[in-house]
Amino acid sequence: MKKSFLTLFAALSLVASVNAQDQVEEQAVATSDVEAAEEGAKESINHWSIAVKGGINYLRQSDQTVDMEIGGLIERTFNPRWGMGIEYMFLNNDQESPKPLLDGYCHDITFFGSVNVSNIIAPYRSAGWQKLNLYANGGLGATIYGYELEGAEKETGAKLLFLGAANLEYDVCKWLGIFLEAQYRWHTNAEMDGFTAGRSFLSANLGLRLKFAGESNIRNIAWADYIPQVELPDYAPMLEAQKQECANMTSRLEDQINAQNEQIKKLQDKIKFTQDSLDRHIKMTKVPEKIAPTAEEEKIIKTALSNLEFESGKAIIKSSSFQYLDNLANMAKSRKDWVLHLKGYTDNTGDKAKNLQLSKDRAAAVKNYLVSKGVDPVNLESKGFGDENPIATNKTAAGRAKNRRVEIDLFSNK
Repeated sequence: MKKSFLTLFAALSLVASVNAQDQVEEQAVATSDVEAAEEGAKESINHWSIAVKGGINYLRQSDQTVDMEIGGLIERTFNPRWGMGIEYMFLNNDQESPKPLLDGYCHDITFFGSVNVSNIIAPYRSAGWQKLNLYANGGLGATIYGYELEGAEKETGAKLLFLGAANLEYDVCKWLGIFLEAQYRWHTNAEMDGFTAGRSFLSANLGLRLKFAGESNIRNIAWADYIPQVELPDYAPMLEAQKQECANMTSRLEDQINAQNEQIKKLQDKIKFTQDSLDRHIKMTKVPEKIAPTAEEEKIIKTALSNLEFESGKAIIKSSSFQYLDNLANMAKSRKDWVLHLKGYTDNTGDKAKNLQLSKDRAAAVKNYLVSKGVDPVNLESKGFGDENPIATNKTAAGRAKNRRVEIDLFSNK
């Protein structure tokens, strides 16, 4: 067996070595082809775009009504999944209440990063859905603000701002896109409206994007199409030869393994026979340990046996006894450490040999009923003793009725 395993190991090592060498060669060819393809693709793909947009904003920390905003951006998209850019927005902040009246504005300049969520979640979507893309933007910048309260001098300043946005864009053609945008802006200038926290804006915009295009713009390309598909050389003949060699080697090894498996099976059969013989010897020589049931268990056993009735002269249990035997079966199933010895007896009326057989059959009938109710047959034994060991006189009908019985002894199966 050891020799065969060594042979198998050597064969597998040979195959792995050849495959590894082939994979290195394939990877070298594939890498060079991919690099060449990517270099050609970079020359024909434009990464720049500009956009104009406008919409409405709402200053959440005041009673200001909805006001307008307008702006634009320039962005470089590095690949179909992400890009960076700079955005300018003008936000009008006129406010009628609370008094006094406020005439305000913000010039927001933000550096942002943009992630194409669609090309991350569904890079292999169909061509139609590739035209629709969801972008998530986030950025940091500055707001140059000014405001004039009624009856007061005009105030100006500059503060830090943070930006978060979601942008749903549709590619109309290779150089034009339209988009809907929702933005959240947080300005750190609180002086304009007297609040101690920053100024929080919610905005909704509609925009047009002009995409500079060579052969194409990077924003028009799905991630699945961005990575060139390289066709590898045909290695089928060499692989077929290796496959045939492996098949021949495998066949020889299988013959050796089958022969060794036959020897192992014979040894296993011998071990099983020895183990079974030992188990039988232990079981035969082991003195069974009798178990005393609890008062509740004793009641269930006595009730089942006292209500056990058979058809006259037969080993057929009457249906009136079933409910009591069912209780006995449920108890036996819950006590898997029990072995139930069922002992059948008859009175001394009739032929002695027939009485002995009838007692065996009746004890076996009780065993079979318990097995049918789910009791493990390993935990049941039945024997018949005929008219032996009477518990009452056989001279009266009442005494003979008592002697026609089945008794149960409980033993541990451990």
